[in-house]
Amino acid sequence: MKRTITIAAALLALQIVVAVALFFGDKGKDISTPDTGFLGFAADAVTALEISGPEKEQIILQKSGSGWIIAGAPAAPASVAQVTALLDRLAALKQGFAVATSAGAAKRFKVADDVFQRHVVLKAGDKVVGDLYVGTSPGFRQIHARQAGAGGIFAVELSTFELETGVDQWLDKNLFKIKEDDMTAIAFADFSLEKKEDGWQLAGLQEGQLTDAKAAGDLVAKASGLIIQAVLKPQEAEPLFAKAPVLHFTITRKDGGAAEFRLVKAEGDYYILKHSERDLYCKVHSLQVESLLKVGRDSLIAGAQPVEPEQAAAEVPEKEKTGK
Repeated sequence: MKRTITIAAALLALQIVVAVALFFGDKGKDISTPDTGFLGFAADAVTALEISGPEKEQIILQKSGSGWIIAGAPAAPASVAQVTALLDRLAALKQGFAVATSAGAAKRFKVADDVFQRHVVLKAGDKVVGDLYVGTSPGFRQIHARQAGAGGIFAVELSTFELETGVDQWLDKNLFKIKEDDMTAIAFADFSLEKKEDGWQLAGLQEGQLTDAKAAGDLVAKASGLIIQAVLKPQEAEPLFAKAPVLHFTITRKDGGAAEFRLVKAEGDYYILKHSERDLYCKVHSLQVESLLKVGRDSLIAGAQPVEPEQAAAEVPEKEKTGK
């Protein structure tokens, strides 16, 4: 009886060894502990990130000083926080155990060299420090991934939503935001605000008039906090600036510099912004711009009856109407 049990145990052990050998084939290097790093690179060493999609769409992000730029988009800065978050996430990936190793499985899970959802290449200077294919999802916030040149396919904690290939998805939408502490004045066509010790004050007030602190603060916050949606090609946007902008204002910085904002209306629900400090034409949603267009000088005076700029222009004195 004991002899039979011993033989059965030996056969079982042999079957397990054979199963493991068949599963991993000659890819013994893929056998690892669950907490083994998947890529093994230092996030802060990466200087370029390339993300390609299945239809040959691609975006290249390159390090520039302390920031990142989108290659091919004219001087368009990428969101540093977004790029840094992705690099940290990729560097922290754990591979666990391989779910498959065959070439057929690579195509089935869409992580093959010629069939994939995303192809991600990480570079440190001219050296490739990470190269992976990303494919189907086996579950929530998980995705199949395979390193280029390897056979092992793993389920890692990542998603294709973190690997967008469009310029707009990586653009620094807060590119033109200015902190209030860095501002000393803001000037519109028919009025200006100056920053004093007790807050923002409307220039040119008459005796007895006071600045509406809340209205002034709201205006400054909106003007200095414009969020852009996308970057347009110069040949598309430049002709629209041949005529006078519908909105033009200048923010004076504490260091004496000035940021000039010019906006024109485009077809659709957006305006185009040309900023004096960047050679870019950017889309800004209509709601942001039109909330600024509604502000007139009278609306910044405490207790005054607000008059919208277009209404003020339309209200012509009776003498001018009759000529008397």
